[in-house]
Amino acid sequence: GAGAFDASPQDCYHLARMRMRGWWAAGLVGAIGVGSVLVIAALQFLAPDLAYHLRDRAREIGSGNGRRTFRIALGTTTGSSYRMGTVLNRYLQEKSGYQLELLATASPGNVGALLDRNERIDLATINSADDDAAKASGVVALAALEPQYFMVFVPNASPVQEFRDLAGAVNPGARQPGQPATLGERVLEYYGLTAASPNGPAPRVAIVRPKGGMATDFEAGLMTAVSRTQTLHSDLIEGLVSGGEYRLVPIRDHDALAKSIPGTRPGFIPSGLYGPDRRIPAEPVPTITTTQLLVGRADLPGRVVRDLLEVIYDPRFARDLQYDLSEQNGRAVASLLLHPAADIYYHRNDLLTSDRLGRLSFVASSIAALAAALQFVVRYRRNEHVKGRRSLLRSELAKLDAIRQRVEASPDPREAQALMRDAHDLLSDAERDAAAGLLDAQGIASLRSLHHVCWLSMRQRSPAREPPESARVQPAALSVPAPPDSPGPGPVPIARS
Repeated sequence: GAGAFDASPQDCYHLARMRMRGWWAAGLVGAIGVGSVLVIAALQFLAPDLAYHLRDRAREIGSGNGRRTFRIALGTTTGSSYRMGTVLNRYLQEKSGYQLELLATASPGNVGALLDRNERIDLATINSADDDAAKASGVVALAALEPQYFMVFVPNASPVQEFRDLAGAVNPGARQPGQPATLGERVLEYYGLTAASPNGPAPRVAIVRPKGGMATDFEAGLMTAVSRTQTLHSDLIEGLVSGGEYRLVPIRDHDALAKSIPGTRPGFIPSGLYGPDRRIPAEPVPTITTTQLLVGRADLPGRVVRDLLEVIYDPRFARDLQYDLSEQNGRAVASLLLHPAADIYYHRNDLLTSDRLGRLSFVASSIAALAAALQFVVRYRRNEHVKGRRSLLRSELAKLDAIRQRVEASPDPREAQALMRDAHDLLSDAERDAAAGLLDAQGIASLRSLHHVCWLSMRQRSPAREPPESARVQPAALSVPAPPDSPGPGPVPIARS
């Protein structure tokens, strides 16, 4: 019967194909996952800057920080840092469409406020002599801006000729209790002016804090000297000396002082900067300088850092503030680490280095190896597919050949017809397999040819084995059209000889 020729190879092959497709889908998912990891690793290795930008942007979107207003602590509203913040905001709005929230704080406490999560401060200005910034792990630098000069002022009538001569009430700058000492306090401590002598007398200098403006406190007799760390063109300094009633005090051993206070350098305040007719000071004044630094939290989004640096190195920004800015100087941030986005910004125009060339070569070699491996896998799968087709074709040919032999040997016409029906079914299944790609064109052609041989074998049986005349299906009689004068309604049969 027909079931005798439903051999297992075809079913096994179909089952194997189904399993293979399942494994292929799982393998494809795994390959996509592995490929994604490899792409990310290659991107991190070959283009770390791009990898950082993508990772940073995804982190910013995921944290919800993209829409909030970022805050910057700038010291007192009359200081040079606050003025810088107002100019920064103006160009930031123009270039990037948003502004920072400017906060007036006691400048020496900016680092503490930056690290305090309750304050929610993202950026701050400090000076390079700030020890807390160098020790803090969560603070990174964006740019070194402008030199700031340590300035000490006394009334013109004061007997003080140099910093060592200071005595009485001295205002070294504002700070809150528990905050780091100002640079003025550190200089006073260096010269021992605030320390009590061994014999018990009070210190030569008494530290006082500002009550009002500097000129107001001088006029009220609340202090004999005041110190501030400001840029040369600070409005705070311009306002104090505009009347010509105060003068600058030199620090003659400024070289030794700068070596004793990290983050400072010896420098000179140029003559003719301030006062009526620009006559103050009359000659260059030796002092120490620090660098105004823009710093931020380590988790500050890289997008904000890039926006800020684009503004800072806009020539208009430096012109409005009378700063002398350059990227070369801007990346010199003392002992602080640069924010990753700032580091990328400063090196964006660097020439191709040997390290990067080596990375490119390694990646190119890896791609070539992967291409070779992929080609091997493709060829292996193709060969396996060809083997499967051949195995299925052999099985189907064997079935058809067995049918042919049984047709030729069968004495029963009905059995022969049943065998031919099996052959028809087998060819029909083979046609579907060919449509599904399980058999190639040559394979299905071979099966059709053998099926035709089976049919011919049944047709060419000996007369003794043919079915009786009554059992055979008679072919249709040959006919020709009926003549016009024929009484019959249809064609006229042709007589057989």
